[in-house]
Amino acid sequence: MHKCSCVRRALVALGLARLAIWQSLALALALTVPALPAAAQMDFVHMSGAGKDIRRTVIAKGIYQFMTMRDSYVRQLNSIVVVNDKDVLVFDTDTRPSTARIILSRIRKITNKPVRFVVNSHGHPDHWSGNEVYAKAFPGLEIISTETTRQFMHRISPVWAPRFEGVLEGQRKAFEAEVRSGKQDDGTALTPAQRKQDEADLHDYATFVAEQKTLHRVYPTLTFGDALTFFHGGREFRFLNVTGDAEGTAALYLPKEKVLLTGDAVSYPIPYISNKPSLQAKSLRMLGQLDVDVIVPGHGPAFHDKKFLNLELEFIEAVLKGVADALKNGAKTREEVQQTVTVSSLQEKLAHGDPDLIARFKSRVRDLAGFAFDEQKVSILSKKD
Repeated sequence: MHKCSCVRRALVALGLARLAIWQSLALALALTVPALPAAAQMDFVHMSGAGKDIRRTVIAKGIYQFMTMRDSYVRQLNSIVVVNDKDVLVFDTDTRPSTARIILSRIRKITNKPVRFVVNSHGHPDHWSGNEVYAKAFPGLEIISTETTRQFMHRISPVWAPRFEGVLEGQRKAFEAEVRSGKQDDGTALTPAQRKQDEADLHDYATFVAEQKTLHRVYPTLTFGDALTFFHGGREFRFLNVTGDAEGTAALYLPKEKVLLTGDAVSYPIPYISNKPSLQAKSLRMLGQLDVDVIVPGHGPAFHDKKFLNLELEFIEAVLKGVADALKNGAKTREEVQQTVTVSSLQEKLAHGDPDLIARFKSRVRDLAGFAFDEQKVSILSKKD
């Protein structure tokens, strides 16, 4: 495994600080806050990349998964293409417009049909920053999301570029300090190979930030509330409003093909989480009742059974129960609950012994326990009132 240098550790610290800033800003804007990808998933180990390593998988007849392995913001990010009788639907449009352009070029190798619909599962930037690419190429494009997501996008999109610029500045300073000292932050020597890797990471992240600063935000044109069904191009599309790592996430179910596209309601390998975990668990239970042969998560490989969806649900429910038990046993503070709830029995199932994934798992449990504490304390107080 590539060692985590001081450059990458600087990104972790900045991610943690900006998560708090993000939540404060969103509250100031009077929003119900869909959680950012938890800071642990912003560890950037193996994450740096230019968004050009894209793997295609055939999901079903006329349905293709394009998975971007790394784009300096997230990894294993999915964009799904559905080819209809006369046109194409694209579900999620990636973090970088440059990635969206590559995927569009590959769509054109599959079919010359126009992209008529884009779906944005939710408002985190890795799922809709490529909208402009499709809107420019296909005038009259309809972009579908929940109304919650559209409002979220309009209010929060100005935050992203300055936030990423701050992370880039921290990364540059960390790299400069590393080069001056000739050492990594653990005291070991900075090897030529490590320095080359860190320079590449810095370059990749700078190109990502440049794209975020110059892209043109294109917003949904068609929104829905709880659900939307339409019959088009020989297919039935059922859109569902669920909670993933953001409330108001649009999932898409194609009942004839038995294919489910979840956005970040399901995400691999360590699930992204909601600041209202009981709602996320409720959504997963509902999605788990659908008759599906293939589940394509927001991040990660397509699954041909419900095992990972059920594991994610087990993970969230285990934390919810652990928090409830801790409160019953006298825990008073958020910190006490976070120290008590570890759900260590699930660590191996999700992390598989990988040190990076173990670190992310532990941090995710801590975040989730904190959110569950907040949610359950509010519930207890409201019952007393």
